[in-house]
Amino acid sequence: MDYRPELSDNNIVLTRVRLARNLKGVPFSVKDKRQASEIVKSAAKAAAREDDFRLYYLSLMPPGRREALKEKHLVSAALVDNAEYAAVLINADESLSVMIHEEDVLREQCFMRGFTLTECYKRLDRLDDELSKSMEFAFDERLGYLTACPTNLGTGLRASVMLFLPALTESGRLKEVAAEIEKLGLTVRGAYGEGSKAEGNLYQISNEVTLGVSEREIISGVEDAVLRVCKCERDTMETFYAPIMLETENKCRRALGILENSVLLGYGEYLGYVSSVKLGISLGFFRFENPQAIDDMTITARPANLCVRYGKEMSEQERDYYRADFVRHSLKKIRGDV
Repeated sequence: MDYRPELSDNNIVLTRVRLARNLKGVPFSVKDKRQASEIVKSAAKAAAREDDFRLYYLSLMPPGRREALKEKHLVSAALVDNAEYAAVLINADESLSVMIHEEDVLREQCFMRGFTLTECYKRLDRLDDELSKSMEFAFDERLGYLTACPTNLGTGLRASVMLFLPALTESGRLKEVAAEIEKLGLTVRGAYGEGSKAEGNLYQISNEVTLGVSEREIISGVEDAVLRVCKCERDTMETFYAPIMLETENKCRRALGILENSVLLGYGEYLGYVSSVKLGISLGFFRFENPQAIDDMTITARPANLCVRYGKEMSEQERDYYRADFVRHSLKKIRGDV
């Protein structure tokens, strides 16, 4: 396929690779506090050989802080639900995290901007190697790595890329494209994975099969699927918006004006407006010095992360006020106005 998205491509948002691991002779769901604590300490010591991690015990964290980490994908809902035993290791730039005592004993994750599946996997593989030196993983010669959910057996590897797909969504073609992707053994889901809805036209493409395939085959399969979907998005963008270009430009420019001038801004309406701004960048209506910074802005604009940023719990109206203020000032920086 001749289409190759660049790192700066507005449709490529984030790459995430995850490994599920359990320990030999240890229950997948550890419910003994002493054993759980020993595993946490062992994982922290091993991970420190690869990077500088900070250890967080979820039972000691305020609920708002847990929710903020969940909004960033650094922890999962399942980990939060098991807060009595759970912990997470997060490195300084939040590109690596190790969830401990989630559905599996260990869930290792790596996040990188753009279309970086191979680099992401290599980083996580190095971390996995360090953990395996101190912790004996549960492994079967026939089934591979043993996991709590049978769909993760084998490599235990989930590779995903988050994409911004406004043209496929608005044209109604996404369902057709998703069906084609599913024939390849992959899936298209909302930004927060299985069962989640798309936020701001954001979707994840990830592998479904982990057994009977190698890590390299999984990475290659997801890469090919992302290329296919990105090409479909670009092709659809050229044809779908051409007859309605003036109306689309008007929508995008009005959305930017609202974000730059609002005093109150709800999270739901923010997602709609920021999606239109990103569409305007893709169609060439706007020039931003660092358009990828919009995705960072969106993370901070989420309810729990907004409270963390300003260091206090807020009512819904207070969040709407501080979100509007934060977005106004952020857009000025992103556009190079300050």
